[in-house]
Amino acid sequence: MEFLRHTQDAFGQRMLVGVNWDILWLPVAAAAAVIILHLVIRTLRRMG
Repeated sequence: MEFLRHTQDAFGQRMLVGVNWDILWLPVAAAAAVIILHLVIRTLRRMG
């Protein structure tokens, strides 16, 4: 799986074209996990 897409410009140099969107769920899932963990820790601190 390619994470970054490249092409060659007119001078033969490698140029970044874009990012593979198939892995977009990774940062979304990580953000959701951080939010849920924060809410759990905050709730446990209030109870104790």
